[in-house]
Amino acid sequence: TDFTMTGGHLVSAYGRTFYQEWGDPGHELAATFTASSSGPHLVQAVYGNGAGPLNTGITCAVKRVSVEDVDSGEAVGDGYLVMPQRASWESWGDSSFVRVELAAGRRYRVRLSHDERSVNMSAFEHFRAYTAGTGGRSGPFFRANVAELKLLSLGR
Repeated sequence: TDFTMTGGHLVSAYGRTFYQEWGDPGHELAATFTASSSGPHLVQAVYGNGAGPLNTGITCAVKRVSVEDVDSGEAVGDGYLVMPQRASWESWGDSSFVRVELAAGRRYRVRLSHDERSVNMSAFEHFRAYTAGTGGRSGPFFRANVAELKLLSLGR
């Protein structure tokens, strides 16, 4: 698997190696791999989001996932991963899933990025009064720490 990163910094802390300060507009994580099985798969991230308490979601990270066939350039799937706040940057969790269809032996590139739809409540003016954590009065905050991208086969 080839892995590339734009934005953020590769660090080791909280028991893992991960991309910290990642997720602003223009940032991207990409991995190229060869599928070992055909059929439906789920893309998921292992992430940390300590930007606020568990009982609010103003800085829930939302990132676009796109998967393309490297040889043909064909898009085989896309969607959005949701990475809710976990109250501490030391806490790790699994994101939501994006479903894609893969063929065994084909090379694919999965990209995780921020786009115009990857916003959370911190981007909206009426949340400017929020003071319980990052976002709100301090401005929009779209970052999450990303430690892994997982590809889970659903089998046939």
